[in-house]
Amino acid sequence: MKKIMLLAITLLTIYATSAFADTKIGVINMQDLLQKLPQMKQIGDDLKNQFGSRQKQLVNAQTSFKGEAEKFRRDNAVLSDKDKQATEDKLFKEQQNIQKMQMDLQKDYMAAQNKEIDALMSQIKDVVDKVAADGKFDLILINASVAYAKKDLDLTNQVLQKIIGGGK
Repeated sequence: MKKIMLLAITLLTIYATSAFADTKIGVINMQDLLQKLPQMKQIGDDLKNQFGSRQKQLVNAQTSFKGEAEKFRRDNAVLSDKDKQATEDKLFKEQQNIQKMQMDLQKDYMAAQNKEIDALMSQIKDVVDKVAADGKFDLILINASVAYAKKDLDLTNQVLQKIIGGGK
């Protein structure tokens, strides 16, 4: 019985080793790829154009609020209780409005950014699939999850060139 188990383990080890030896693996440096892609700069520029006016409105509202709050601090001693309360209420409402503007801007910005990056990541995935098929790769990893890989396994430039060249 021990001989049969030993034979089975030996055969499995040999099979696993030979199966792994036939596996073709590649690695992609996703951070480097994203930094080099012109589409990332375009996404940043598009988002600035799309949200620049809202950002400017927010900054103007914050500047105005700071000015009004400073004026209130200066004039606080000479204001009547009724005027103090009215000004405090007005400042409180403005502060809440600014916080809402800021949260809405951030939420909309993140949603637009995620939508654009998801589309780009889908394009990258399609190109990686094509590189894998063309190069007969069995496995392509992202280097952030790899402790070590030889330089000749790096497919980043291949993927980059295909994306820049339109996936050809």
